[in-house]
Amino acid sequence: MNNNIMQEKAEQRNMMWALLFVTIILFGANVFVPSEQSSQPQEVVEQIQSTPSASLTQVPSLTEMVALSVPVVEQNIALKNDFVVGNYNTVTSGINHLDLLKYRETTQKNSPNVTLLTDTYQTKISWTSPHVVIPTPVSSTDTAEVTTNQPVQLQAKHDSIQINRTVSLDNAYMLNVTDTLTNLSDKPIDVVFQAEIERKLLTETGISNVHEGFVAVLKDKLIEEKYDDDVFSEKTKGGWFGITDKYWQTAFVLENKERGKVEFEQTADKTYVARFIGEKITIPAGQTYTHVSRTFAGAKDIELLTKYQDEHNIPKFDLTIDFGWFYFLTKPFLYLLNWLYDLLGNMGVAILVFATLIRLALLPIATKSYESMARMRKVQPKLAALQARYKDDKQRLQIEMMNLYKREKVNPMSGCLPLLLQIPIFYALYKVLSVAINMRQAPFFGWITDLSVPDPLSIFTGFGYFDWSVPTLLNIGIWPILMGITMYVQQKLSPAPTDPTQAKVMKWFPIVFTFMLGGFAAGLVIYWTWSNILSILQQKYIMHKVGVK
Repeated sequence: MNNNIMQEKAEQRNMMWALLFVTIILFGANVFVPSEQSSQPQEVVEQIQSTPSASLTQVPSLTEMVALSVPVVEQNIALKNDFVVGNYNTVTSGINHLDLLKYRETTQKNSPNVTLLTDTYQTKISWTSPHVVIPTPVSSTDTAEVTTNQPVQLQAKHDSIQINRTVSLDNAYMLNVTDTLTNLSDKPIDVVFQAEIERKLLTETGISNVHEGFVAVLKDKLIEEKYDDDVFSEKTKGGWFGITDKYWQTAFVLENKERGKVEFEQTADKTYVARFIGEKITIPAGQTYTHVSRTFAGAKDIELLTKYQDEHNIPKFDLTIDFGWFYFLTKPFLYLLNWLYDLLGNMGVAILVFATLIRLALLPIATKSYESMARMRKVQPKLAALQARYKDDKQRLQIEMMNLYKREKVNPMSGCLPLLLQIPIFYALYKVLSVAINMRQAPFFGWITDLSVPDPLSIFTGFGYFDWSVPTLLNIGIWPILMGITMYVQQKLSPAPTDPTQAKVMKWFPIVFTFMLGGFAAGLVIYWTWSNILSILQQKYIMHKVGVK
């Protein structure tokens, strides 16, 4: 966990420096850098009366509710399908343990499956009432098991109310709990539904380029709150809310007409709670009320999230993935990478093909830019002569340089255009490689066994020969070195800045970027390196075409 935190901090810091340097390159004067399942939930049965305009009912906390409830024999009902295995607990009426069968903790053989929910991270639901104590439904058998095609029926009855519950599991990560409450008395009964996700963080999450903490879409608006943010509270009608990690999420999906209040807070014992408190529902005498709650607990797979979004009409459920500023690029890139991965069977190869496709898409613009850069390189001797002649008259030098550019039809700033276009592309890909579940523990070839982490063979450990730790900044692997070499070659093919000081600074850029990208995910460095190679080939062809050595 600590290693992951340090890595994420390094990535965030390096990304900030990288963007800063790129901005300097773009806007510095005379700087030329080449670049290159089912229908909708059942509504109230018969004549159910609700009070949507009423103020929220003050209800006990879950801890108080359990204390007030009728004593229940605790049952852990097994949850099992091809994606998960875990337990539904009758006391908390939620999931208290869940393992993800498709994912393992490490790349080592026999590594255990990822455990998402446990005693320090679980879900809970409850019904409360100011009139009666609502019992907790249990199974009539101790061997009950919920599978994809096998729901479990629970039941409880106390005083004036009866509750029948059906717990079902789909073929992936969605748990459905359908409750039917029957008023057995001759008077109306008010009830309130409450759902919670509780998590006790054992370690700090640290700085990350991906949002971790509270996430929700309420009133069609995305809300993200970090663990250390202030208490959040907002009324809503429908939507969803939960707690998210880089690759995993636990969330409650509300019925579309369900009104209430969503909160996120940190308790005194350092437990983080995401909570929904519904508005008061009145069940008339002798009538019933049916409610469906859905709990998503699993991996943030874009295709599954989109499927749930469409099937259950969940608003913007795909935004549980932190696509970043360039959503319009990041999401299509994620789909394209996943498609290439399915087609080619290797995420590293998919990245290479992806970089090639990006190059082809930018080919017309890059060609025009490189032609201008080639002509710029061709007039370098004339520029040097002007600088020697007017070295003591800067104003005249600028005038003569502009006249030279016009005569030779050279645009000194056109070389920045490909880099300008690549900034959002690079950042979008950076986000994709950070959030794509298919990138996690995806091997390439040779020593790259996980494309989502930095190249492990550092030059300062003799490329793995010496078993000692080095500072993050000095963790320079083989692929970052290759990237730095390709960047240096690109620089040599480009016209040098006219300012001598700028020219000296530019010479350090391949080294600076080598160190900065050394802590980035190997998949991103491979993309950058291959993209540089394609740019070099294109530049050399255009230089030959224009007649520049």
